[in-house]
Amino acid sequence: MSELFKPEANKLYVGKGVAIKEAVLQSETIVVDGLLEGDITVANLLVRETGTIKGRVAVSQNADIFGRVLEKLDVRGLLLLHATSRVEGNVSCGMLSIEQGATITGGISSMAAGTQSVSGNNRQDVRPDKVAAPTRRVDLPMLDMPSPIPAAI
Repeated sequence: MSELFKPEANKLYVGKGVAIKEAVLQSETIVVDGLLEGDITVANLLVRETGTIKGRVAVSQNADIFGRVLEKLDVRGLLLLHATSRVEGNVSCGMLSIEQGATITGGISSMAAGTQSVSGNNRQDVRPDKVAAPTRRVDLPMLDMPSPIPAAI
């Protein structure tokens, strides 16, 4: 087999135009350009602009989202939502970075050091093996945020 086509260990790549349905996947890294339906447990996740995941996603380290994630997304480390991303469902994460233009429809909760979940002003105890359900719905476009462009004087 050519070195060019040699697969990487513990890495799954779902190419553009490829659909995997009814899967329960566990991998070190998953890169999605196509469609992935099912439950995913992964250390690191990359969903590119053409990628879509439908299912419950548990990420133990970091997730970088340019495409769509539908249903549930739990990220213990850093969740990066880029301007082209669209997340529909409940999200929980250790840290969150959102670019202007990203869309989240659903609940958002933050996990502090894996021991508590914070959602709005509510705090809940969480066992490390269980993530608390978000208690508050947040539609980001509805938030009253200042414009990134300063007003002319």
